[in-house]
Amino acid sequence: MLAGDKGRALAAKMPRDRVLTETDGPFAQVGGRAAWPWDADRAAEALSQIWSEPVNMVQRQLGGNLRRLTNSRAASE
Repeated sequence: MLAGDKGRALAAKMPRDRVLTETDGPFAQVGGRAAWPWDADRAAEALSQIWSEPVNMVQRQLGGNLRRLTNSRAASE
């Protein structure tokens, strides 16, 4: 999604506190091989450029988003 102009434009409009990453692996390809979960770091690098933020800040935002999601799900169970 973040490789094309259309996907990058959509990502720029998304509320940052609602963004999570995923790889679509093993169906998606990265460098001619199946994507793995750790390839999601590439999304953080792309979001860093899109949001004009350092990669570590993007990673912190994404981690916080995941924690809020999992904590809210755990609280509702």
